[in-house]
Amino acid sequence: MGAEVPASRRIGSRKSRSGCKTCKIRRVKCGEEKPTCHRCSSTGRRCEYEGSPIGSTTPPDLVLSQALSLSPNSGRRERRAFEYYFQHVAKYLAGGMAIDFWTGVIPQLCRTEPAVWDSMIAISSLFEHPEQCTDFTLLRARETSYNRLDSSQRDALTWYSRSISNIHSQIERGKADPYIALISCVLFICIETIQGRMEEALQLYKQGMSLIRDLRSQVSFGKVSATRIALLEHTMIPLFLRLGTISLTISEVQPTEIFALVGQETIASSFQSISSARSAIVVLSMEIILFEREAGTHLDAVGGEAFVSQHMLARKQSLQTKLDAWVHAYNSYCQRVSAKFYPLGVEPLLLSYHAAASIFLSGCLTLSETVFDAHIAHFAIIVEQADLALSASAGPDGSQPPFTFEMGVGIPLFLTSMKCREPSLRQRALHLLLQAPPMQGFFKCTPVALLAGNLMKLEEHYASTMREKTPEQHFSDDTHNPVSMKTPLELIPEEARVSFRGVFRPANGFPPNIKEFDVARWGRGPDQLFLHYSRQIFDANSKTWQQVSDIVPLEG
Repeated sequence: MGAEVPASRRIGSRKSRSGCKTCKIRRVKCGEEKPTCHRCSSTGRRCEYEGSPIGSTTPPDLVLSQALSLSPNSGRRERRAFEYYFQHVAKYLAGGMAIDFWTGVIPQLCRTEPAVWDSMIAISSLFEHPEQCTDFTLLRARETSYNRLDSSQRDALTWYSRSISNIHSQIERGKADPYIALISCVLFICIETIQGRMEEALQLYKQGMSLIRDLRSQVSFGKVSATRIALLEHTMIPLFLRLGTISLTISEVQPTEIFALVGQETIASSFQSISSARSAIVVLSMEIILFEREAGTHLDAVGGEAFVSQHMLARKQSLQTKLDAWVHAYNSYCQRVSAKFYPLGVEPLLLSYHAAASIFLSGCLTLSETVFDAHIAHFAIIVEQADLALSASAGPDGSQPPFTFEMGVGIPLFLTSMKCREPSLRQRALHLLLQAPPMQGFFKCTPVALLAGNLMKLEEHYASTMREKTPEQHFSDDTHNPVSMKTPLELIPEEARVSFRGVFRPANGFPPNIKEFDVARWGRGPDQLFLHYSRQIFDANSKTWQQVSDIVPLEG
């Protein structure tokens, strides 16, 4: 386990030698976020770094007035949608960071690019009037009828269609600018994800990756301006990396070429900005998710934990070392910089993702669920920090936005509700998950909250059955238990714990080892969703633990 992050912090006293020009002139501490620092972007000041051609931030009110005066086809509803985007939507898309892209780059481009204008106002209208598909990703039951949409949602889809047609027309005429096409692709992904249409969003993500490769190729031949190179490297690629990391939480999604762009650099002794801390934990989370997949395949291949290779164990330890290094670098950064220099809610997200990565890594190369009991402190961090993050993202009335394009608290809370067997923490995590923005990048909170709730009830059922058989407090004390540790009933004994394997609909086919009669015994129709799970059962005859799988209808 990594070192804990201190609750207290000191304002750094050292003068910045690499801050932006504006902060130097004003003699204030610069957070050094790129392409524009938070101190400048949050106050509408122009932000420039020495030797950098990027990052001029036009004051928000000026951007708004300029865009409304020059926007193409700016009818009344379109103008209102733009105003709503600027005043209410952009900050939530950014998730507290990358503000300049959503409040600067996009509004300025919409003045000259009709496709960007149409996409932006479509996002605004869908954000204000969400009609979201909350089905499990890749298990969508049916499309929402166009006739069921209200006028604002129909406007949004009309503008979206117009934007797509505009881009396609440019491509057919050979006039498409790959830079504008990539930004439009990001907006298209946003439009699909805000509707919960993850399959379409993932397809667009692949197209965006192709555009990134094309731009990278042009950069190598010196055909791209310094401004565009900066936007590509400092904004677009990190954005695609974060989206790609979220997408890996969907088991069917395979790694894309974006990860080839990630270097194998070691984590520095201290981060230079909150953005660099976020980038580091995103890359590390991605590495751990990919390692977990490989670890599962390795366990199946070698026949169990007792035969895990030293190479795999060494890789796991290497990832743990990186997690420890991240904490130390973050602590060092916090000792130099005050929290008031970066957006509220960002630190809780970083700490919750570090805790989640630590928990997730511990479960690699083992079939036992009790391994997670050593991480109660990490689960507590996730719940506490997620609560703070949700407080920061809440509106004036206390409600959460329907969508954020960035990594939110959904993934850490889902992990906690699935793997934490301490009742109060688990219930709090599920409660917060139900409160969180329903769509967070490619992650849907509504269906996974349903899944977590069903899994909790299933484990409680097995634990209750064991309690009836053994009235006294139960301990799993057999020496053949894979973890060889006594587990009190209040934390759910090993035999009552289940591991999630997937969700399926019979109409779409069955998972491996599940037969038609397994489904038929429940007497449900082909469109019923089923939870596929496994658990460890101790065989008294062979004195060994056996993994068995089963299914149960998903209710709720």
